[in-house]
Order: sequence, then C-alpha cells, then structure tokens
Amino acid sequence: MKILFGVFDWGLGHATRDTPLIEELLKRKHCVDIISTGRALALLKSRFGKRCNYFDVPSIHVPYSNTRFFSLFFVKNIPKMLMSLNRARRITEEIILKNNYDKVISDCRYDVYDGKDNSYFINHQLRFISLPGAQGFVEKWLHNRMENYKLIIVPDFDKPNLTGDLSHNLKYIQKSKIRYIGILSHIRKLNCPEDISLFVSISGPEPQRTVLENKLLPLLNKFPGKIVVGLGKPELKHRSSRGRILFYSFLDSVKQEEYMNRARMVITRSGYTTMMELAELGKAHALLIPTPGQTEQEYLADIYEQRGYFHHVDQSEISLEHDLKKASKLNGFKVPWKTKKSIEKFIAALSE
Repeated sequence: MKILFGVFDWGLGHATRDTPLIEELLKRKHCVDIISTGRALALLKSRFGKRCNYFDVPSIHVPYSNTRFFSLFFVKNIPKMLMSLNRARRITEEIILKNNYDKVISDCRYDVYDGKDNSYFINHQLRFISLPGAQGFVEKWLHNRMENYKLIIVPDFDKPNLTGDLSHNLKYIQKSKIRYIGILSHIRKLNCPEDISLFVSISGPEPQRTVLENKLLPLLNKFPGKIVVGLGKPELKHRSSRGRILFYSFLDSVKQEEYMNRARMVITRSGYTTMMELAELGKAHALLIPTPGQTEQEYLADIYEQRGYFHHVDQSEISLEHDLKKASKLNGFKVPWKTKKSIEKFIAALSE
C-alpha cells in the first residue's frame, strides 16, 4: 500500500514512538511518506533515510506555557491554534490529493486525514483534564475532529491503563471507535547487568530544562556508584566526566537504550513516551519530575504516585536524598504486553 504517516512535531516523543510502527510498515513492503517538521522530522529522516519520502509541514501551534497558568494561556491561544491548523490542513490536503494514498495515519496531527474509510488517528490524550472552564469546549472540538477518522488508535491498554482519564472514561468519543493497542517504545530490553546506580535525563523546554539542570547537578556528588547524565542539549554533542559522573550533552537512541537498561534508578520527566519506555524495560525504580506547566506530565505523575508505580516531586521541591529513598520503595508498571504485540495490534487495526 501507499501510506501517508503524519507525526506531531512538539518534542521527539511522537516521532520516537512511531518509529517501530513505520519500521513494521516498511518491513511489510509498504511505501511510507512522512509529514512532520523540526527536530521530529530530522529524527525520522536520520532513522529511515531514503526508505521514506518526507514533507516538511508545520502543524498546529501548541501553547505550552513555562508557568502554571496553563488554562488561561491555552484559551488565549485558541485563535492562533485554529489559524495554524487551517494553514497546515490546506498544505496536507494538497499532498493527499496529489498522491492518492491507500491509508492515511496521523499521530496527533489534526490536519492529516483523507476519507473516513482510510484515515486513522493515533494519540494517548483524548481529553484535556486540566482546563477548567475550557475542558468541555476542547473535548467537543476533539470529538468533532475525530469524525474525520475511521479509528482512534491509543498506545495504552484498556485495563489496566497507564493514561487514566486522558484516554479513558470519555464523554464525547464512542468507545467502539477506539482501539487500545498497548505501549509503544523504540527502546528494547537488553540482556545486560544493572551496573549504573543512577541515570538522569534532563529535558523539557527552556527555561525549565536549565532550571532542572541547575537544581540536580550540584546534588549528584552525594550519591555513590556510577552516574550517567543526559543533558538534553542536541546542539552541543559532547561527552565529559567528573569523577564517577559521566555527562552527555545529548544521547542518541542507542546510548539512551543502553543506559536506561543498565540503570538501577532513573530520574526523568514524566512525559508519556518516557513512561512507555520504562514499562517496556520493566524498570522498577524511577523518580519523576514533571515539567512545570505541562499539565499532562503533572497529571500522569500524580496518578502514578497514587497507584504506587513511581514517586514524583515538584521541580521546586526537590530533596534528592529523601525522594530517591521513596522512589526505591515503589515497583513500577506491570503491563499485560510489550511493544512487539502492540505493533501486531496496530497492523490489525489498519486491516479493519
């Protein structure tokens, strides 16, 4: 088949979780064209090279705020979001009309769809739970957009689930249209010893990335054993060491896979893609530090604490020795299946 695959471009999470799906489509001899932009498109180009064709199309403007006043910031930016969506749709519609695709798949790209019989939407966030005053409006808007797609494919389980009310107990989207396929991770479980005491992933938009770096790094010398730190600075591309601590300005997927497998404890943001990676590896111990103002990360960190999966702490309240002790007493996710089976369920959904 000839397939168009749209990948959301805010951050790299959507691009990394889509790589095993695109790889499987290519393995089955399908022709895959990719729509994305920015660092997400660069990552996909580096991963698939000449095996795919690419279209650089910016998607909907996403108003993530660096403050905790997300709701007000979101509502204020709705006109800008709709304008950017309409602009992206005009471009993608021209691409779709010109190329006559058999299937059109969109990971959170609301501009990427063809007919209702051949369009599929991937996302784990079908509800915006932290928008008092605007939540109902946004949920109804999402419902209307979902009418453009045959099925909604959710990278989570029906029961037990990892996303809570983000993609369950929905008011406006009928469950018969949803396919819960399970977790998706480009990181695999390796057969290696856990010989690193602590793996620290520092990430997120500025200035919060730098705030977290400045808070954590002075505290690491107090902890024994080998420590590896990924600083989330892809523009620098260097490695350095300070005693037992090894620093990478940025970790490619191979190194990230290695160090996450080897780590006994992980410190990370609570973005959903990273959570699926922890589940894929079966990691028992992690300390989550959600990015301030990113309500999805804050919600996930809260429900994981409540369910006894992982300990989390607000960035402004880090007490590392205390927090790591609490994190070491929890046991992580226990999931029904891993990425290999999720890919099979994804392929089955495309055949419906």
